[in-house]
Amino acid sequence: MMIRNENKGFTLIELVTVIVVLSILGIFTFSFIDNAVKTYRLVKEQSPLYADGAYIMERITRELSDAGSVTNPAAGSSSSTLGFTKAHPNTGVIFQQNNRNLLMNGTLIGTNVKTFNVSRSASIDGTITVELELNSPSDVSIPSFILRTTVIPNNYPGDYGVSSRSFNGDYYETIQ
Repeated sequence: MMIRNENKGFTLIELVTVIVVLSILGIFTFSFIDNAVKTYRLVKEQSPLYADGAYIMERITRELSDAGSVTNPAAGSSSSTLGFTKAHPNTGVIFQQNNRNLLMNGTLIGTNVKTFNVSRSASIDGTITVELELNSPSDVSIPSFILRTTVIPNNYPGDYGVSSRSFNGDYYETIQ
């Protein structure tokens, strides 16, 4: 004869252990989803700002590549204004910040600009570093970001110690 044990089920310790493990898994899952939503929101909000910043930097870089001489900032200094004379055609160009806008010869080329800073190397290579910080004035929870590039104008006279870099004022690119 077989004796049957009718006490089937889970002990209290087993139930508590399962609840703790599921709670830990739930916390990790919730934090993962929360971080994904925050990242998506940040990218969605910063994407137009980044596109504006990329356009502004591309425009400045293209115009500055055609510079024959740079008037502002002076060598070895920095400024919130970039002034130079293009080689093709021989015209002056000034980039400057006006409140949260960036202007080129008085024409608006970008908005949401927090800071615009240009520094020029004192060394012989003539490098110019442009730094642009953008942020959203409507949503302060979105952090600002900085775009930075360094340009050596192609039409500087002479090679400035850099072999085969200068086109001796003959470099020409059509900018539309």
